[in-house]
Amino acid sequence: VMVNTSPPTASSKTASDKNQLYVPRLRTTGVWPSKSWKDYCILELGCGVGLTGLVGASLGAKVTLLTDLDVVVNKVTLPNIVLNKHAFGMGQKVLGVPLCWGVHEQEQDCKKLIVENMGEKSSKGRPRRKVKKGKSSGAINASKPQEQSTDPDVILIGDVAYQHKPGAPSHFDILLSTLLKFATKPSTTVIFGTRMRMPASMDLLEMIREHFDEVVNPPVEAQELDVSFHKDNLGRKSLITIHFFKRKTDQTSSQSN
Repeated sequence: VMVNTSPPTASSKTASDKNQLYVPRLRTTGVWPSKSWKDYCILELGCGVGLTGLVGASLGAKVTLLTDLDVVVNKVTLPNIVLNKHAFGMGQKVLGVPLCWGVHEQEQDCKKLIVENMGEKSSKGRPRRKVKKGKSSGAINASKPQEQSTDPDVILIGDVAYQHKPGAPSHFDILLSTLLKFATKPSTTVIFGTRMRMPASMDLLEMIREHFDEVVNPPVEAQELDVSFHKDNLGRKSLITIHFFKRKTDQTSSQSN
């Protein structure tokens, strides 16, 4: 909504016009993949009920993968997809997929789904060029087709920095490992929303910053979207920040799909 809404104007007449959500720095060039939402592939990690990914799908994304542990996907995510199917248009795919961070087989399954579902447009939408009899189609057509990227356009990570006590084993390493496998190029926008409950929340943020550049500065605070989220209303520990990242260009050359 914030990205697609026009800036409020001085001539706005109604209260709703004047109070439209609008965060100017989210419109900065380079924040979003350079194509229409209807051509987006969205991947949500640790989706739970899938609310964030479902909002992305409702904006018109071509493919949305909502991922979490198998038990969560089956008991919570898939039923919620069914309940919200009225919000999706013709041709949109919204899939609930098991993905345990760090499990190679499940990561590969998700990559295959991205290729299969995003590839439908190129195979069906583009007319084949006719080649006259007896004439070669040329070296370019004879060459091997370009391999399709398995990176989504947008990766969503919600409030995952919790249930972590100082000195206890952390799930941050395997989360970062999975994130790096799906965001191999700067063309993917990673949106990470976190609530600063404890120092562990900042630990995860710093780990992500080692591999990604923050492209919206300062990060968006939840109170910019809704004043009811202000720390004066919810307390300091309830402060929610939304960070936008792109993979560092000096790391992408060594990372393969």
